[in-house]
Amino acid sequence: MKQLVFVGNHKNFNALRLAEQLAQVLQNGGQEIIVGGVRGKLPEQMPFATLTLGATASAKSWAAALQKAGVKRVISLGSLLICEAAAAAKLPYLYVEPENLKEEKPVKNKKTILNKAKKVIVLGEGNKALDKKQYGTNAVRVKNPAVWVTHGLGNWPQAFKKSNNIVAAGTLGKKGGIEGLLQVWARLAPLHSSWHLTICADGTGKAALQRFIVKHNLQDSTEFLPASQLRPLLAYADIYVHPALETAGVESVLDAMASKLPVLACEASGADAFIADNVNGKLAQVDSWEGALDELMVDWGKRVGLAVEAAKMKDRFPFEVFASFFEEA
Repeated sequence: MKQLVFVGNHKNFNALRLAEQLAQVLQNGGQEIIVGGVRGKLPEQMPFATLTLGATASAKSWAAALQKAGVKRVISLGSLLICEAAAAAKLPYLYVEPENLKEEKPVKNKKTILNKAKKVIVLGEGNKALDKKQYGTNAVRVKNPAVWVTHGLGNWPQAFKKSNNIVAAGTLGKKGGIEGLLQVWARLAPLHSSWHLTICADGTGKAALQRFIVKHNLQDSTEFLPASQLRPLLAYADIYVHPALETAGVESVLDAMASKLPVLACEASGADAFIADNVNGKLAQVDSWEGALDELMVDWGKRVGLAVEAAKMKDRFPFEVFASFFEEA
C-alpha cells in the first residue's frame, strides 16, 4: 500500500526527525512510502520518493496531488492541512502532534479533522487520561521517541574538518543560546586546536554571528549548517551541545543521548527531563558553560562514561512503540 508520511512545518514541532525514521521503518516492512512536505523544507537527498507543493497550496490542491500520486493512506506529522486534503480525497489518515501544542494560527475545524482521523497519536508523558474533546475519540498518548543513529556509518561529513567534533543545535533567536555558545567558543577554541564546532540552526541573525566568527578568527574551527543536517552529524560527533535557553527543540537532546553522545545542555532548556547531571550528561547555567565544555573536551573518560549512560535513553524512549501505531490501523 502506498502511504504518504507528511512533514508538518510547525515551528514548535520538529516533525522531520520522526518522519524520516518512521518512513524507513514502514519501508523496511514492505510498504511503499512517499515523504511529503512544503517545497524547500525537505532535505535535498532522501532515500524515499517525495511529494511537495508550495507553501500556499490549498487542501484542494494537496488532495489532487494525493490522488495523482496514487496515495492510499496519509500519516500527518503536525499538519492539519494535509488531513483536510486526505479527507477531501476520501483517504484514511492518521495524525500526530505533541500534547498541548500551541497552534501558530487558530484552526477552526481542528476538532472535526481529529474526529475523522483513523487514529490520533499524542506525544506526551502525562498520567491523566487524554481529553477526548480536545483530541477526538481515537486519540492515544505515546512518549516522544528517541530517534537515534548508529556511529560510524557512511562517509565522514565534509563539515568535520578536524578529529574532534562538537555539534550544537538550536535556533538563531535570542533564546537559542547560539550567541552565548560562540562567546564561550571564542575563548576555548585557541586552547584546543584539534577541535571543531558545527552549529545546526535556522533563523535570523546569522550575519552578525558570522561577523563575530571572523572577528575572533574562528573560521577554521566553526561552521554553520541548516538544522535539517543535524541527525547525520550525530553519527560522527564527539560532544553534543544544546545551548537553548527555552524548551523548544529539546527532543534533540534525547536523540543525541540515545545516539551515545555526551551532552551539555542549559538547565533552562527542559533537558533536565532527560539528563541527570554528571551521570548521563551535563547541565550548566550559561555562566558555567565554559568550564563544563572544557571538561568534556579534555576528559575522554568523562565523555565515555556519560555516553554509556546516555545511550540507555534508546530503551527508555523506544521508537518501535511509536512506530507500532502505524503498522495496523
